[in-house]
Amino acid sequence: MFELPASVVATCYVASVTATIVILVSLHLHMRNYRKPFQQRLMLRINLIVPLFAWSCYRMLLNQNSVFTKYFVEPLREVYEAFVIYTFYSLLTVMLGGERQIIVMTSGRPPVHHPVFPLSRILPPVDISDPQTFLYIKRGILQYVWLKPFLCFTILIGEVVGFYNVNDMSYKSVYLWLTVVYNITVSLSLYCLALFWKILWTDLKPFNPIGKFLCVKLIIFASYWQGVILAILNATGQLPEMGHHQSTAVAIQNALLCVELIPFAMGHWISFNWRDFSLAKLPSARVKWYYAMRDWLGIKDLIWDFKLTYHGDYYDYRQFDSVDALIAHPNSRGRTKKIQEGFRYHPDGQQKHWVDNNSVNEDPTRPILSTQERRAVGGYAASINSSLKAMYEVTPDDTPSGSNNNNNGSGDAFESEEPSLRGEGLDVDEALYAEAIATINNYNLDKPQVRRLLKYPVVDEMVSAHQYGYRVNQLRQQQQRGYGAV
Repeated sequence: MFELPASVVATCYVASVTATIVILVSLHLHMRNYRKPFQQRLMLRINLIVPLFAWSCYRMLLNQNSVFTKYFVEPLREVYEAFVIYTFYSLLTVMLGGERQIIVMTSGRPPVHHPVFPLSRILPPVDISDPQTFLYIKRGILQYVWLKPFLCFTILIGEVVGFYNVNDMSYKSVYLWLTVVYNITVSLSLYCLALFWKILWTDLKPFNPIGKFLCVKLIIFASYWQGVILAILNATGQLPEMGHHQSTAVAIQNALLCVELIPFAMGHWISFNWRDFSLAKLPSARVKWYYAMRDWLGIKDLIWDFKLTYHGDYYDYRQFDSVDALIAHPNSRGRTKKIQEGFRYHPDGQQKHWVDNNSVNEDPTRPILSTQERRAVGGYAASINSSLKAMYEVTPDDTPSGSNNNNNGSGDAFESEEPSLRGEGLDVDEALYAEAIATINNYNLDKPQVRRLLKYPVVDEMVSAHQYGYRVNQLRQQQQRGYGAV
């Protein structure tokens, strides 16, 4: 009857306590220097996996048949292991400025081929500047977090009923098929994470992410592949049997993990170091310890992000449109998708806008109307992210009463004159700006460049955003109180 020596159990205890202390000190120092909540909350959540592993592995080493350990601690550790993969992806995204910044930043770049040989020949290249592609990658990472609780629940039911046996590797074994499903889902998640890493490797270099990547991957691989190898050895009779119906493979796996947690804890200390957020590096205010703990232990940000990713309606082309984004690469499929969703360029090539959803041509056999055609037939909306230069629809008031817009086949049907700016109050704005310049004679107003900026015609909605808009509003109010509007 085989049992682990008492010296091995004692060594595992010391290793588990040491790794836990190292991480707890790191968590405390992070909360004492909590100056970047969006990054640090993710780092603290990743660090928490080490004490959770230490607690779970040592309890399994002492008693595998403990109901609390088997049905609560062990499933909690496995679900949190999946959660760490998603948290690491979120950390990389935050470091690069967020999802929107990534999509805008990668616009114009050529699509990247898949790193694995069969997939690179079968699947099309990946264009992460396409919001839909970005959503697929994110879902590929997050699906492991969604499926892991169901796998753990199935295993618990199997252990209670009696049809789940880790020593049974036959084709009828539930353990075998659950292992296959688990292997597929974790491989897909890690592959999507590696694909995300490969596409944005140049942008991630300044953040030195290699150590963080290894910390996340090694602890997951060690916990999984060690268990698979030991289960195979145990099933083939290469390992001695333990007493009290305990599995030798599980005992050896937990003992190895307890010892391996010390280098893992040191790796987490170095890769997710609190000194990057110290007062010497970031001379700014910090969040108090108590509120920092509430922040990184909270789950509202997770619920919000899970909902967005699950439904997916947030990841459309309009939401991630930006004036800073370049035109999509010729090899990108996002160019055609954008146009199909209503994206249009202005005839001068310097502006862009989106047509209304109900006016987008849903029939692919019908031609896509040009900008002038859209404006002639009505139903287009200027993009809020377009150029500051105003665009106006042709109003029916400027159309002669005797004109006929239905010139069957005539090219003049879609020709329109330049929109009239009369009645927009631009002359009043010019006069008010001139008075503002005379009143506030500073900020290098004698320079021609500054004068040109101040005399730029601005409509009423933009006056408040102008450098001297506050003074213009005051002059308007005085004018209306004194002698009425001009």
